[in-house]
Amino acid sequence: MNPWKEFVTSNPPQNLERSVPMRRHFAATVVVLLFSVMFFMGVCVAAGPHSIPTTAKWTGTLYDVGLCTLVPPGNHLLTVNIGKGVSSVMGPARFVFVYCIDPATFTGNGWGVVTTANGDTLHIDIPEVRVTFSESAPPEWSETETIVGGTGKFENAIGSSFSHGTWTSGTNPFPFATSESPPLLLAPQGWVGTGEGWITF
Repeated sequence: MNPWKEFVTSNPPQNLERSVPMRRHFAATVVVLLFSVMFFMGVCVAAGPHSIPTTAKWTGTLYDVGLCTLVPPGNHLLTVNIGKGVSSVMGPARFVFVYCIDPATFTGNGWGVVTTANGDTLHIDIPEVRVTFSESAPPEWSETETIVGGTGKFENAIGSSFSHGTWTSGTNPFPFATSESPPLLLAPQGWVGTGEGWITF
């Protein structure tokens, strides 16, 4: 019988005894960390684009440049809305909207393009715009907007918003004139307003 072998078997080194639970603890820690990383990566991949609430302040001028002859009965005003503002998602931006407005009810619809400072664009469908008149207050306007894509980081954007505000006395000259401005059917009309909604891109 080998007394040295019996001594080692019956009296293992203390550092060996301590190393076993340490190794187990280290292995468990590694497993937990790997699981956390894999879970986080899975959530990021699955989440993809996410919805962001957005708010905005705008100002602009309305120009009645003609008639929407293709919209029955052919007497709706072709109104161009040009202005600028700032959005919580887009930052400083400019826009051009075009409406067909029923002069009898001052309701209509339209479409538009918003351009950010770096050139990205947001395409907007406007299913409804409305102006309400009051004897004791400036006319109020409201519109619903649907985001239908764009360019740059907004290429596949979707979303919706609601904007409202009032007409003002301030106006700007029609900005796209070359040799002469288009013949306006009515005097230019200034406005201010705010908007809020959501966007996914």
